[in-house]
Amino acid sequence: MLFMDIITWEPKDNDEVTRRYSEWSWPDSVEVISEWTDLSTCRYVAVVDIKDSESYAIAALPWKDICHIETFPVMETPKLMAMMSEYV
Repeated sequence: MLFMDIITWEPKDNDEVTRRYSEWSWPDSVEVISEWTDLSTCRYVAVVDIKDSESYAIAALPWKDICHIETFPVMETPKLMAMMSEYV
């Protein structure tokens, strides 16, 4: 299932987040669709395909002490529109 993560952190933690990210990698059980870094603030966005809750926990837990993570399910808009036409 596709999820979007919006991850933010305090400016004072920017060097530590950068250091950790350079040494970290997504678990093999998480497929990264795309990643973006907000150039204007301390924010990172990723769209990932997560197979199960354990995979999500493995990816998120190392960041819980320094980042605020918002995760929510997403779907491509054309696919949603096609589904809606069937159910509305």
